[in-house]
Amino acid sequence: MVTQGDPAEGLLILLEGTARALLLGQDGTGRCIGRFTSGDVVGEMALVTREPRSATVIADSPVRALFVPTAAFDQLAARHLELGMVLTELVADRLGQGAHDGLGGKQVEGFRILRCVGRGGMSVVYRAEDLSTGELVALKMMSYRLIYDARALARFRQEAEILQSLDHENIAHLKRLFPAYHTYFLVMELCEGVDLQRLVGSRGRLAESRVRPILGQLARALEYVHQRGIVHRDLKPANVMITRHGGVKLTDFGLAVPALGKDDHTRTVDHSVMGTPAFMAPEQLSGGLLDRRTDVYALGCLAYDLLTGQHPFRATTIFELVQEKLTMQLPPASEIGEGISTELYEFLQRALRVIPDERPASVAPLVAWAARCDPPPEDLVDEQVRS
Repeated sequence: MVTQGDPAEGLLILLEGTARALLLGQDGTGRCIGRFTSGDVVGEMALVTREPRSATVIADSPVRALFVPTAAFDQLAARHLELGMVLTELVADRLGQGAHDGLGGKQVEGFRILRCVGRGGMSVVYRAEDLSTGELVALKMMSYRLIYDARALARFRQEAEILQSLDHENIAHLKRLFPAYHTYFLVMELCEGVDLQRLVGSRGRLAESRVRPILGQLARALEYVHQRGIVHRDLKPANVMITRHGGVKLTDFGLAVPALGKDDHTRTVDHSVMGTPAFMAPEQLSGGLLDRRTDVYALGCLAYDLLTGQHPFRATTIFELVQEKLTMQLPPASEIGEGISTELYEFLQRALRVIPDERPASVAPLVAWAARCDPPPEDLVDEQVRS
């Protein structure tokens, strides 16, 4: 029905029968990466990316299909923008669902995509090889569901601009940004390790002796970021990695925002409510003005999560969550974990205050805790490579 490498002449809508998509390797062998049945669309990726067909599609039974030429689709999409959005949503849903997808093995801007290693709401992350040097990198591709979303595109570009201005051992390094396949890619330092969410989810809560060096390294990264007038806005266990060598990497600056001015670290230009509610400060949930103390609150939530193995808040709706945050009383240290020090407990008490002025103005005091962390278990590292 479709042959890998052929030009994108259009797409097929399967009316009857079944088919499967095969990703052909250099040795000619095929890996099944998807199946189709009545009502499914075939060949949409090539139409969206305007690149050659990314896979071969073979009918498994007699089929009947409607062929829509590229030119005809473009004419329809020009009159009905929702058609383009539906198609890009479909492509976004199919990419990143497994280690091997339609981009596996492709070459783009001098990189060979090896496999998918992560997928989020805004992007898909691939492990890739720089063909000129052999270096392994992470390619972070903006999700196709966002290419018609002007605000999302602006955030993706802003993430690139922010990361290009940062150079710190505890922050995943950005190498460059480039357009390809009708979307954008960030070339990132490849950080092999495990994120804190997966580590705690798999191994349970961590002792303070393991949490302190993590917080210390994170404090180094946040202090560096805050001194440059940037608020991360999405600090949570899933966005913090422990590498194979015991280093901590702060990742995902997709929601980070710059301060208004060089010397103004207290007001940001983006007032929208974005982030992960369980780790968001009250002012962030209410759409108020943010500053570095917003990240301090999130760091307090993160520390509590690591020490207890659970979120400090249990609400199931935003309204209930806001009320819970406004009325929260930190439980005694003995209920948080065995042997919690006075120093760490006092940080939690202050960091989780409702009023920003009552929180620590800086995480600099925590930098003294920075030390090499225990390397993550190898069985967790093997499945996770993040940017």
